Amino acid sequence: MLVANRVSFVIFELITESESLNKQKRKCDLFCLKSDFCENLPNAAYDVTLTDDSWAEEVFNSIIGNTSKTWERLDSGSLVSHSFELESKVKTVYYGAPALITYRIPTKSKLQAELEQTGFVAVRLTYTSKSQGGAVPPLRRPPPDQIAADSSKMITIPYLTALTTYFSYGLLFAFGQLRDFFRKIIDWWSKSSLQDCFNRPISSPPDAWFDVVERISNDNNKTLKRTTRVNRCLNLGSYNYLGFAAADEYCTPRVIESLKKFSPSTCSARVDGGTTTLHAELEECVANFVGKEAAVVFGMGYVTNSAILPVLMGKGSLIISDSLNHNSIVNGARGSGATVRVFQHNTPSHLEKVLKDQIAEGQPRTHRPWKKILVVVEGIYSMEGELCQLPEIVSICKKYKAYIYLDEAHSIGAIGKTGRGVCELLGVDTADVDIMMGTFTKSFGSCGGYIAGSKELIQYLKYTCPAHLYATSISPPAAQQIISSLKVVLGEDGSSRGAQKLAKIRENSNFFRSELQKMGFEVLGDNDSPVMPVMLYNPAKIPAFSRECLKRNVAVVTVAFPATPLLLARARICISAAHTREDLVKALEVLSEVGDMIGIKYFPAEPKKQQLEEGRVKLE
Repeated sequence: MLVANRVSFVIFELITESESLNKQKRKCDLFCLKSDFCENLPNAAYDVTLTDDSWAEEVFNSIIGNTSKTWERLDSGSLVSHSFELESKVKTVYYGAPALITYRIPTKSKLQAELEQTGFVAVRLTYTSKSQGGAVPPLRRPPPDQIAADSSKMITIPYLTALTTYFSYGLLFAFGQLRDFFRKIIDWWSKSSLQDCFNRPISSPPDAWFDVVERISNDNNKTLKRTTRVNRCLNLGSYNYLGFAAADEYCTPRVIESLKKFSPSTCSARVDGGTTTLHAELEECVANFVGKEAAVVFGMGYVTNSAILPVLMGKGSLIISDSLNHNSIVNGARGSGATVRVFQHNTPSHLEKVLKDQIAEGQPRTHRPWKKILVVVEGIYSMEGELCQLPEIVSICKKYKAYIYLDEAHSIGAIGKTGRGVCELLGVDTADVDIMMGTFTKSFGSCGGYIAGSKELIQYLKYTCPAHLYATSISPPAAQQIISSLKVVLGEDGSSRGAQKLAKIRENSNFFRSELQKMGFEVLGDNDSPVMPVMLYNPAKIPAFSRECLKRNVAVVTVAFPATPLLLARARICISAAHTREDLVKALEVLSEVGDMIGIKYFPAEPKKQQLEEGRVKLE
């Protein structure tokens, strides 16, 4: 019988020597052992001593031996719903941060019983030290590719780009001061402004292609006048992820019927005469779709955040918000009267640090415990195109008993196998998210927003939220559009168009992102996200990119300060399921040409297949 010497199978974390690397996101290596693992265990509890330099593979090889290589890597989303708590705690090791708790491996019989029930056992590994007292020696630094993969997604600006961008803004400031000074004497400034790059009117539905109205100016864009001429442009700027913004064979006839039956507006708030059968049906459909007990809908997505947060939180409460959350969340948090703290964008480790510090300190001055703590994040960040690190954030909020508020404005309907958003995509149970918010403007071709949660929460909001009590209810035709589009997504229209749209938006998004990166553009965001920010940086390149694309009949949206940090101007591209492969290829050709012209390809382009083949022939 083997004698237990030291602990063994526990959480394996990357701990680096460099302080700067410690600020980067830490990830656990998660592994799964299949049933073959049990055959190599003795019929007793089995512990293993890990050396100071042990890494996951080495540890597994020493335990399993060369006879079994059946373990495989799992992602964090899989572990959330299938993790297996091992038998008993045997040791706690401190690294000057949170405790890492080790677990004893259970007996062979217990492992086999678990395998019969779940099909596998999830095992977590960590580093443990043989040092007795004193500082624990650090682990070896991971390879560079490991560090790059695990680092938090912060934008690193090339030195030369940052320098020229600052210089450009300095010139703008200096010439602006000169212009304002001499304008009192004579209006000598003849340089055109940027107004023509924004507020461009359209005269058609925002489908894959739409009509952009031409404007003219006789005073260097100080004033712009619309003409009767239009340009047919490829639309890369509208939130039309599933293509419901244009006429639809299932939705449009039903919307027209609702317009005849209910009129364009209820002309009343929900608590007066503004609740129709469509509103009740819509709230039931939304609650079922997102997997919550109940839901309430509002006529405007922005107001959904800015009006709900002051109702939920108040003095003595704490809101912890992602640093890049939408302005509606920022204004709602400020208007609530609660204390607001910010954590580094999409960095769960920093969120945990903020939570621990704030729980330890308590309320300002009195240091009393917080009445409520609410963590606010987005499913897809609208200016970054990044997916929220939701499984890790949910785990942290459970640990510290904080509520979670998830804004799915850009993710609901657009990602996930059935369009149910980031929870479905990342394998998070919606029961672990306390408040789910979303809008109907992005994926469903309508307007408004919703809050979904428990029945008690929704009833409380209906009694107290000003947006429900005083604002005009959502338009009945708009409500019918949402109901109909939801039925298409769910396949309740009797067709498979919903599944096809979801597959198309995912395929289009990943193809377009991949091709832009191959061309050398700096593209932010994650795969599956239909939002693709292309970095411009320099202020002079903002109007140049917008105008040159419009000349080639491609309409794009450019974004700069104050919507983004000063140095991080970008073009935000939104992909739709309505785009064909020919549309995307044309867009890529135009963007590549314009990118070469104004110099925004900050990375070397990948050689094309034809060039590679020619190179091989020359070598041969």
